[in-house]
Amino acid sequence: MTDTFIPQADHIPVGWGWFEVLLILTFVLHLILMNFIVGGSLIAVWETIRGKKTLKAGNNIPLLIALTINLGVPPLLFVQVLYGHLFYSSSVVMALPWILIIPILIFAYYAAYIFVKQMDKRPVLSKTALFISTAFMLYIGFMWVNNSTLSITPERWSVYFTNMKGSNLNLSEPTLIPRFLHFMVAAVSIAGLGKALWAHFSKKMSDEERQADLKSGLKIFAWGTMVQVAIGTWFWLSQPRDIWMLFMGKSLFHTVLMGISWLLAITMILAAMRKKLWSSVIMAFVIIVIMAIMRELIRIAYLDGIFHPGDLTVAPEISPFIAFLITFVAGLLILWYMIRLIVKPQNQ
Repeated sequence: MTDTFIPQADHIPVGWGWFEVLLILTFVLHLILMNFIVGGSLIAVWETIRGKKTLKAGNNIPLLIALTINLGVPPLLFVQVLYGHLFYSSSVVMALPWILIIPILIFAYYAAYIFVKQMDKRPVLSKTALFISTAFMLYIGFMWVNNSTLSITPERWSVYFTNMKGSNLNLSEPTLIPRFLHFMVAAVSIAGLGKALWAHFSKKMSDEERQADLKSGLKIFAWGTMVQVAIGTWFWLSQPRDIWMLFMGKSLFHTVLMGISWLLAITMILAAMRKKLWSSVIMAFVIIVIMAIMRELIRIAYLDGIFHPGDLTVAPEISPFIAFLITFVAGLLILWYMIRLIVKPQNQ
């Protein structure tokens, strides 16, 4: 019955493994920036509620949103290459809330600019814009998780025929809430680490301010990671038994990845509490990469018996792929140069 809802997949120009690696790589880059803007916005909201002055790093939220959007395009394209027939179908099932992401993202972007530009002139308007921008970004994250889970559970697509308005959400999915919280708490943790990094590199802070922000950023990172461990456990156990057992001994590779992630999480917390910035940064990056790999393994496990990207027909076209790789590397170098300009002191 499920097979009748799944469209035929398109051909791909090279082996699926290339696209899987690029999907993981670009998703990691997008995820890091997404963590900075969403987590940074949540931290800014919390500091605003407590009456604290928002960190100057918050001035870069609009620019970070633009960079995040640009780095979000490649992983979305690679998802469409490998799982497009599933992703497009789930997008139709929840078409209305999904398409609303576009105007809501635009409003979130403008609200972020209002937050920054009116911070000193109209503080009430600035704070209101911050709350609106953050709420809109949370909406986008929640809809993305809805679509991600719906795309790997095609047996639920039949709900479309009882509600053809395209307003269906995957609210009955047991992993929906823990998966969403898993992303959001991680965003706050990584944003805390970003706050510490900003303090470390800032040339405009006094030593006292730098140490205070470094300490508070690492504290947010450590406590956020502790909460993340609890939510992560909830998330894994909310998976179907056959899937979470893969990470608990059923598959050696899956289990090793899980073990490494647990060890890194514990070590990361200890490093952050001891104010070891660079150890925390390196381990955080490694664990993000591992989590991105595990995310793909879970997707493949969910679709076992339904679809595997290895089933895609390869119609070799190497030259466009090489052209893409060259353009992609050039784009990353340009982005790196832009980021260096952002963090470079303005008096230089």
